[in-house]
Parts: sequence; C-alpha cells; structure tokens
Amino acid sequence: MRVHQVVPRLDAGDAIGNIAMSIHQALVRLGCEARIFAYDMDEYGRRFASFDVAYREFMSEERDLLLYHYGLYCDNYRLFQESRNRKALIYHNITPPGFYEAFLPEAVRLCTLGREVLAQLTECDLALGVSDFNRRELVAMGFPEERTGVLPMHPPVEKLEAADEDPRLARWLADGKVNLLHVGRAVPNKRCEDVIRLFACYHRGVNARSRLVFAGPLPINTYYSALLSLARRMGVADRVFFLGKVSDGALKACYRRSHYYVSMSEHEGFCVPLLEAFHFGLPVLAYAAGAVPETMGKAGVLFHDKDYPLLAELLDRLGRDAFLRERILEAQRARLDEFGEEHFTEGIRKILVKLASGARREQEAAQAMVEEIAEEVEKG
Repeated sequence: MRVHQVVPRLDAGDAIGNIAMSIHQALVRLGCEARIFAYDMDEYGRRFASFDVAYREFMSEERDLLLYHYGLYCDNYRLFQESRNRKALIYHNITPPGFYEAFLPEAVRLCTLGREVLAQLTECDLALGVSDFNRRELVAMGFPEERTGVLPMHPPVEKLEAADEDPRLARWLADGKVNLLHVGRAVPNKRCEDVIRLFACYHRGVNARSRLVFAGPLPINTYYSALLSLARRMGVADRVFFLGKVSDGALKACYRRSHYYVSMSEHEGFCVPLLEAFHFGLPVLAYAAGAVPETMGKAGVLFHDKDYPLLAELLDRLGRDAFLRERILEAQRARLDEFGEEHFTEGIRKILVKLASGARREQEAAQAMVEEIAEEVEKG
C-alpha cells in the first residue's frame, strides 16, 4: 500500500511535523510505502520530505492513500482537492482569529482564510481530528459526521529521550531555584501573560527562589513586547526567561530540570507538551479549555478559574506534600500509557483499513451498477 502525507511545513520541533513523522514511522512499521510532501521545510525536514509539487505525479493513482494535514492556511490544499487518491483530512485546528486582533492583523487574515478554506475540504473519504474537540468542529463546519473520527496520538518522547541534554542549559536550571515551565509558541491564545501572573504570585508570595521559563518560538513581536512589559510591571522581569525555539537537547533539559508545568491556554487542538511533561515527571497545572481536558483525562490538575493566589498556594502544597505529588504523577504516567506506540500504530492501521475498504466498496458498487445496466441492455 502506498500512502502519501502532505503537510504545510516540516520543521524540527513543529507540532504538525512531529505528528506527521510519527505517522510516517507507523506506516513503515506496517509495511507501507510512505512519503511526506511539504510546502516548505527546514534542514531537518529536507532529510525526510520532498516539496509538495513532487506529489503531483501520484495524484491520479486511485489506489493510493493521501493523508492531508491541515492546521493553518496553505496553498497546497488545492492538491488535496484535485487528488484522485483515497483522501483523509487530518485537522489540527486553526486558532480563532479574534485572539490575534490586538497584535497582528495578518494573522487575523490568515486564520480567517484558513477557516473559510476548511469548509471547502468536505469532499473527502475521512476527516480526522487530532482530538474529539477538533472532530466536533469538523462536523460543525459541514463534514458528514459518519465520515469523521479521531486520530490516535503518540507524543515524540522517544525523540526527546534520544537527544543529548544541553549541558549548559541543564547547569543553569539546576542551580537550586524552582523552575516553572511552559512549552510552545508564544502566541495570544496560549495566554502566556496569565502564566506570568501566576508566576508573579508564586515568586512574590511563596518562593522567591524561583524562575519562569518559556521554551518555544516568538513569532509576534508586539505580543512578545507586551509580555516583557507585563513582567516588568509585576516586578519579575529578571526571573522570566524566553528561550525562543530550542533544540531537542535544550527542550530535554527544560523538562528534566523543571519542577512544574503550567498551561493557561484558552484554545488548544490537542497540546502535546502536556504529555511530554507527563513523561518527564512534572506535575501539570492546566486551564480547562479547548481539547486540554480531553488530552489530560483524569491526570494532572485541571482548573476552571484563573485564581492566581490559590494556584500559587497549590504549587507550594505540591512542593511540601510528597504523597499528593506522587498521586498526581502516578495518574499522569497512567494517562501517558494510553498514548503508547502500539496503540498508535494499531489506530493508524485501522484508519488505513477504513480508507481502503471504502475504495473496495465503491469499486464493488460501480461494478454492480455496470452489470445491472448490461442486463437491462440485454433485456431491451
């Protein structure tokens, strides 16, 4: 079986790219002939993918399968529309444009356009959300519910484990201070400002020997400037650190040398860093919005009110109460087991079977129709 994946970008550390690579590895384990095509890519991506124009030579093959990743507006959606492969859309969600209105008009335009294009992609054999939160959004956008499903997920923890921990960053983080960590792009829907507000309560009211670390790209200068300004006003500018996009080795150091993971995001299609934090044994405190409750399951600490002083006290309790901390970590390890490699590979296999069986049913129906017409002609 030949399976193609088309993505907007394939970059080191990119969430969509990581999922595409996990699927690629699962396809290889299942014995498929697998390829990845990307609109753009960095040096890492060039090791595994071809530019999407190369996919055109396979578009007319009705027996091939296409998995198209959609999480931001990209012109290669036209390849998906024109392809005669059996087609599955994988929806990673597009941030509601309202989050960007105060910071970046171009992001508002692209998010709006991305959601408009999504409504034009309903003609496919299967539409998969990376969470049921995303699947429900697909149905609301006009995708037939009986042709939707949820893509199983497998966080790229093996890739992080295989990396050599950045020694310089590890030494800095291991200086005795308590480290609060947040991983991901610094964008408005992540509500990094609320993470800073929580940290300010913790640092000033609970533990002055603490720091806050953000690891992830800084794509919007106006939002980044606003975050720096907030940290200064709250008196914690010298304890809040934005590392920008980091290597796997640096990210591993962040996870291994931090003490708590905090998410204040108000819109997530899945949120892989939550599971990465589970893997590295960080108690996770996360605001219950978007797909976050679904990803967390019954693990970690979910909260519905951003009561910063109360959350700061909870962090203090977790630092003093070893029994409570271990109960939380045990639940997180159990939840992480549900996203294991075997479960993921089996989920991918079932998706391929569903796509392929759909093709067979259509062929059988077409053949039956031909035979029925032939009989009518003979009778006539």
